[in-house]
Amino acid sequence: MKTYGLVGSSGTGKSYRAVSLANEKGVSCIIDDGLFIKGARIIAGSSAKRESTKLSAIRRALFMDPDHSAKVREAIRVENPSSILILGTSISMIERIIKELH
Repeated sequence: MKTYGLVGSSGTGKSYRAVSLANEKGVSCIIDDGLFIKGARIIAGSSAKRESTKLSAIRRALFMDPDHSAKVREAIRVENPSSILILGTSISMIERIIKELH
């Protein structure tokens, strides 16, 4: 599976830009803020934006909860996309997400 990364600070429009970038590159799936998204549909995961603290939001976005990451990994296995666009605030964050989701 091929992975692409989109890096930028919080609030810079990564999520907004991701859809058109995915379309340009022919990428059907996106990982953003704890969610696995295909097209306009959330397939698995839960949004880091719904967490009550900054620390729990970071843990959610990094898929650090074993149950959360297992559900997203299974959804990725079922969907079997040829490529995924992963959004993050740094390259190390994207690498961490890749590691957590195998």
